[in-house]
Amino acid sequence: MHPSPLSSSKCRTLTARFFKLGTLFSLLLLTACGPSLRHQQLVEQHLRSHRYADADAVVEKNKNDYGDRNRLLYYLDRAFLLHLSGRYEESNRFFEQATAEIDRLYTQSLSTHAGAMLTNDNLLPYEGEDFETVLIHLFSALNYAALGRWDDALVEARQVDARLNLLNDRYTQKNVYKEDAFARYLSGILYETRGESNDAFISYRKAYEAFQAYKKNYNTPVPSRLGLDLIRITNTLHLPEEREEYQRLFPESVEGASRKSSDQEGEVVVVTYEGRSPVKEDYFIDAPVPDGGGGLYLVRVALPRFVPRPSQVGSVEVTFRQGETLLKQSADVMEDITALAKKNLEDRIARISSKAIARATAKYAAARTAKHQAKKKGGEGAEILTDFLTNVYSLATEQSDKRSWRTLPAKIRLARVSLPPGEWEVRIAYYSNQGHLIEERPIPPLKIEKGKPQFLIDHLLQ
Repeated sequence: MHPSPLSSSKCRTLTARFFKLGTLFSLLLLTACGPSLRHQQLVEQHLRSHRYADADAVVEKNKNDYGDRNRLLYYLDRAFLLHLSGRYEESNRFFEQATAEIDRLYTQSLSTHAGAMLTNDNLLPYEGEDFETVLIHLFSALNYAALGRWDDALVEARQVDARLNLLNDRYTQKNVYKEDAFARYLSGILYETRGESNDAFISYRKAYEAFQAYKKNYNTPVPSRLGLDLIRITNTLHLPEEREEYQRLFPESVEGASRKSSDQEGEVVVVTYEGRSPVKEDYFIDAPVPDGGGGLYLVRVALPRFVPRPSQVGSVEVTFRQGETLLKQSADVMEDITALAKKNLEDRIARISSKAIARATAKYAAARTAKHQAKKKGGEGAEILTDFLTNVYSLATEQSDKRSWRTLPAKIRLARVSLPPGEWEVRIAYYSNQGHLIEERPIPPLKIEKGKPQFLIDHLLQ
């Protein structure tokens, strides 16, 4: 006996279930994707006007928009906006919560991930991109440095290396991102601050090696400032062979390094942030999977990629003035977060692809079973309708995880200057690639004390 054709009542029932499923899934996606577009636009509007406390207040007020699945993004946004607000201790408390959340999510049951096999990764708690989990320690170190807590800053700078080792130990195919050049250079500054010249030299040397990898992988040049520091400290440590080597490598820094710094001077380290970090978008591939009948079936799989958000800033110059004395220094690029993010995601795209294809295969197998059951119970009409519904469901649920830490800047730069004690006026000028002034930011008068370094942090969302 052949199954009876699908009745109109059964069609209405299946259609109602489809719309119910679609509505439920849409609500799940809305809660899974984190803060709304309006929320993000409001935060950026405040950042563009340097109203960092207002931007943080928006995030705090809309905490529920993040939901449980995006708790990590809430911690990261609060931490970075408090960092920009100069509320360094509060910022570090949120970075600590972010680190604890990352560790908690890594050790949680794999059953949570199994639940996403028929949907997508947006329904999983966000665990952070590898580079994001590393930058937490870098910004924490800068918070402590801004507070003058050198030992704590050094601990966090070392944590950068520990986090990178932990991440790469998990993977058979290692990431290109094995060393953070900026963290190495920052460690060198912090060791010098503590009077530990040997450790400072080791850190500068490792920073130089890491920046060579940065040049190859991210097109980030070795900072000229690093050459000056290497020549200067090898001279201090009486290492003539090493000094000559770095003089050959950095001929433009020889003259600057010959200037003897006085124990009577203080030092200013200016860290600037510019632009906006990249955002993710979907791209699709067709992957062949077994169709259960000895053949192959092509499934469409969504994968994420980072897309840059262009910045207008091409260079940054810091000016120090005391009476008739005027000193200028260009800030060197220390971290191209856009390039780092793109390469870091490309490194793990093979792992993401394997999981996405497995998910698409599972959905295909589930759909095939559903069609078989529908035909058995409701005939060919039910089979056709089920086929339609499962195809729509598969298309609707096939999305990559496009969440990321959106309040991050595109680039980090650094300038470092020794100054005689006294009160100095400081201005930070941001220029376009064509050399046009975008914005000049006056900093409150800075009191320099001998032998005491100070960290300044500034930001421009252009």
